[in-house]
This record gives sequence, structure tokens and C-alpha cells, in this order.
Amino acid sequence: MQAVEARPPYVTFELRPVEDRTASIEAGYYKTMDVEYAFITPQGSKDRIERNVEEWFASLAQQSHEGRFPAEWLAHFRASHKAWKEGRELPLDGTPVLTWPVASPSQVKQLLDHKVRTVEDLAAANEETLNRIGMGGRALKEKAVSWLASASSTGKVTEELAALKTANSDFKARNELLEKQLRELAAKVAALTK
Repeated sequence: MQAVEARPPYVTFELRPVEDRTASIEAGYYKTMDVEYAFITPQGSKDRIERNVEEWFASLAQQSHEGRFPAEWLAHFRASHKAWKEGRELPLDGTPVLTWPVASPSQVKQLLDHKVRTVEDLAAANEETLNRIGMGGRALKEKAVSWLASASSTGKVTEELAALKTANSDFKARNELLEKQLRELAAKVAALTK
């Protein structure tokens, strides 16, 4: 089931001032330049890893080339970085727990406090994450898995229903046209037989 596949880490970006040593020496006083940093939080982890964006992307590209890192994740991170640079954030990859109707407000707060941001992340949560969530964590995970399974099957049923409604409308319109033509033919036959 896709719901329990590995999920990419949560990544945010930030500009940080870093000393530009050469410019500081030339100017005779402290000078900085802006450097982009990525803050990586593995799904459900309390750890937060900081990396220089350029170096991090180079490392991920190498790992992806070697087959140790999913290329889709790298593409997603690059798109997120581009969106951040353009001043807009990409939405979370999945259903935000904030809008998940199954969880109570206190459960949503608990999940967000433990860095579980989407229903898909909860469905893929490992034992460490469930232990940190505490009582009810395992039940929430089971609800997430069930909810995602039913949502995907409901989506298929909804699409099939929409297709059937469209086909039904087409048949009704065709039937009305045929009935009209039949009435016209009946009127012509009646006129000829008089």
C-alpha cells in the first residue's frame, strides 16, 4: 500500500548572514553575505539538520545518481527551493493533519508538536514516532492508513459515478432527440395517409 511507503523529510529554507572573510579583510571591518540553508527534519523526528543548500543539493544529486536517494524527492526539494526563492511555499506533499476531519484539535496539536504534518506521514510513522506521540499514537496511525485507503477507493468510485452521470445525460439527450424525430415522422405519416 502506498500509504506506508517511505516519506521524504520535511525541508524548509532560510537565508543566513555568513562572514565574507575576503570582503571583511578588504573593507577593514566585518562584512557578511547571504547564504541559503536547508533545514531537514526526517518524518516524525525531533532532529533538525542544517545544510548549505548548494552543498546539500550536490550531495543529494550524487546519492541519487548512485541510487541511494529517490530522484523524485530531489526534484521535489528543488521545486520547493525554487518556490521559496520566488516567495511562495509549496503545499505539503499530502493531506495536512490540520484539516484532517478524523483528528480532534488536541490530537492535531500533538501530531504537529511531534513533526507529523500530513496524514500520509502519520500512516508511514515508525515506532519511534509513535512512542513520542504517546497514548493513542498507534490508533491514530491505523486511522490514517484506513482513511487513506478509503479515500483512494472513494475517489475511484466518485470518478466512476461522474462518468456514469455524464453518460446518462448524453443518453437522455439522445433519447429526447430520437423521440422528437419519431413524433415528426409520425406526423408526416399521418399527413400522408389522410
